[in-house]
Amino acid sequence: MTQLLSSKGVNISQRNFQQIIIRGDGKEQFNQLINSEISSLPPSNNLEVTINDKFIFAKNSFDQWSLIYLVEQNYKEILKFISNVNLKDEILASDYSYGQVYFEISGKNRNEFLNKLTHFDLRLKKFPAFSMAQTLIAKIDCSIYNLKDKYIVTCNRSFEDYFKERLQDTANI
Repeated sequence: MTQLLSSKGVNISQRNFQQIIIRGDGKEQFNQLINSEISSLPPSNNLEVTINDKFIFAKNSFDQWSLIYLVEQNYKEILKFISNVNLKDEILASDYSYGQVYFEISGKNRNEFLNKLTHFDLRLKKFPAFSMAQTLIAKIDCSIYNLKDKYIVTCNRSFEDYFKERLQDTANI
């Protein structure tokens, strides 16, 4: 974890997570396979997030899930998971770990801070805890995970420097 800034009730750090994107139908065979691999059922509702001490698991769309490891995994274990899941023709798992960048945004003023960077409605009635969204933040396609007391924002690694600059610019406003 790298602390990027702490200012006016907002704390932002860059995190090193590992992420797997899983595509499938979400039916019983899919759920059983995922559960046998990670001892957790995938979220069933679109944009739903489940979290435990090991990972964030989110349903991005009707056929896509994100599995974000909060605790660093041995890369061979990730490859083993992907290989086991990909044995089924109806399911596709891909490693996104090195193509994404992750930011943790916390603090009592996190919504006010992010509202300067996005038009997305962060109010609880529109963006409830333990849900996720795909939206533009600082004009970059991002995924944002509402984990109740903090957000995890992820975007393509190619935007890392630009995104950090926008975060710093916003902190200076």
